Amino acid sequence: MVKLHIPPDLEQKLKNSGLSLDLSGELKKITVMFTDMRGFSRLLEKRDAKRVLKILDIYFHMLVSIVRKYDGIVDKFLGDGLMAVWGLPENKRSDAYNAIRAAIEMRIGMFRLIPELVSIGEVPLEFGIGIGTGSAVTGFVGPAQRRDFTLVGNCINRAARLQSIASDNRIFIDSETEAEVKSYSFVLDIPAESHAHIMPKEKIYELEGIYEFSHEFESIRKHPRVIVAKVVGITKTSSQERKAALIKSIGEGGFGIEMHEHKNFNLEIGDEAVFNASRLSLLGDKDAKGVVVRKMELKGGGIFRIKTWDIGVQLLELPMEIKKRLLKILVGSKMVRGFNGHDVQ
Repeated sequence: MVKLHIPPDLEQKLKNSGLSLDLSGELKKITVMFTDMRGFSRLLEKRDAKRVLKILDIYFHMLVSIVRKYDGIVDKFLGDGLMAVWGLPENKRSDAYNAIRAAIEMRIGMFRLIPELVSIGEVPLEFGIGIGTGSAVTGFVGPAQRRDFTLVGNCINRAARLQSIASDNRIFIDSETEAEVKSYSFVLDIPAESHAHIMPKEKIYELEGIYEFSHEFESIRKHPRVIVAKVVGITKTSSQERKAALIKSIGEGGFGIEMHEHKNFNLEIGDEAVFNASRLSLLGDKDAKGVVVRKMELKGGGIFRIKTWDIGVQLLELPMEIKKRLLKILVGSKMVRGFNGHDVQ
């Protein structure tokens, strides 16, 4: 008797859609993601088995929930990483968008894990993400007693290699993925010499930000919003106090910032602050200045009802060059409206 082993997420999608898999094999267009935790080998050497499994449980719970939230499937777990796929059982126009949106959400998730890890006596973790898009052969391999669903393709190899060179919570994508998302995302060219030993003939990119679509608030937005999820240092001008924070989004005239224990930082409405933006190419290599205009507990109408950040900061003296970079995303937003949440087949 032949027994087929299918990833649970894919099996659920097949049930929901009424579709089936071709047991003899198919060629499908997919977007695939690999994630991997950094420094896990050292963690194994210093922690007992129960502690290691506790850390992995926290880590994977976050990753898996995000993959599913953005319509992907978890294909398999790979030690301290996982492989996720978009485009199964059928390809959608939003697959690449959902994959890179999930990757940025994972970066936000890693920031949010810090207090939970600290509470159990652990240090913050880092990971790397690689994403590839292209054609892959899907089918089943193995003996009749257990024929496993498998995927084979160059896009899978590329994604795995990209993940291997990504560090510090960075997201690397291949040229096929970049072509799919370039109109609504911000990417950085990665110098060829930095990856010559891994992908010598391939052009690769780092994903910095993506246009965020919201059905509820799209009609009232005056400016684009770009989700970036980059950790920066904030210095309160009046006291020179400094604290790490996550610039979650740029748009609506400023930053949306997420902080750990922001109340203890005493950053109030009207306060000026300086942000180390050296790791955020959207704002150039210089420090960015801003003034606090809103905190999460405030009530109000319009766009300010979105409570996706702790602190809202209006940017001061924003150069025209940077404004043009941000406005470029408006072109992409028109494309995203066409399929986000209501995929066009």
